[in-house]
Amino acid sequence: MSRLAGTFQVTEETIRRDLELLEKDGYLTRTHGGAVKSSLDQQEIAFYIRNMRNREEKEAIGRKSLEYIQPGEVIALDASTTALQIARLLKENPIKDVVVITHALKVIMTLAESPTITVISTGGVLEQRTMSFVGSLAENALSNYNIKKAFVSCKGVTLEEGITESTDVQAKIKEEIVKGAKEVFLLADHDKFGQAALATVAPVTVVQKLITDDKTPLPEIERYRSEGIDVVAVDSGEGGR
Repeated sequence: MSRLAGTFQVTEETIRRDLELLEKDGYLTRTHGGAVKSSLDQQEIAFYIRNMRNREEKEAIGRKSLEYIQPGEVIALDASTTALQIARLLKENPIKDVVVITHALKVIMTLAESPTITVISTGGVLEQRTMSFVGSLAENALSNYNIKKAFVSCKGVTLEEGITESTDVQAKIKEEIVKGAKEVFLLADHDKFGQAALATVAPVTVVQKLITDDKTPLPEIERYRSEGIDVVAVDSGEGGR
């Protein structure tokens, strides 16, 4: 229990609640003392737990993001759990003739049976930790397309270090997504602000619109607005500030 809490930088009580949800969904069986026996591999469980972090906020951000996608547009979705919410909402509320370019295996699987949406996979080397394709093949594939709007998240964001990721390979693939897009939408829940991870993807000035949740302090939001970034803070999915 303490090892998981350290890995995901949360309290043991939070991990306990997450394990209860995993057990309820059939992903594992809890044992005395908090030990678990998984029915899936460890990487899959790691993604599942990451996907539950700030779930309501990510759903609200995803719902707001959907408003900016128009029929016939070519969009890119990264391998973040927030972008995955956009894919799920697109599946439920398909937008005609949208083309989705992605390196995220979960996004591909989510949209695979959507008849009005074309999904283009970058291919590449599958990174199990993030369930995404990385490497030169994925990077080169992204450079071949004219992306209208890119929806990307991050490990952390500051005005000084910019948009940052925890690994070089993820930073590189997101850098290619950002470079190939005419409009960049940064999806960042309140926990991302003030955090600088290992590798910088791009400066925040590349972002046209930053979508966050209403737990992000207003003074922090105003700092980004002062840099010319359009910031929208959503609540349960309705409205914003």
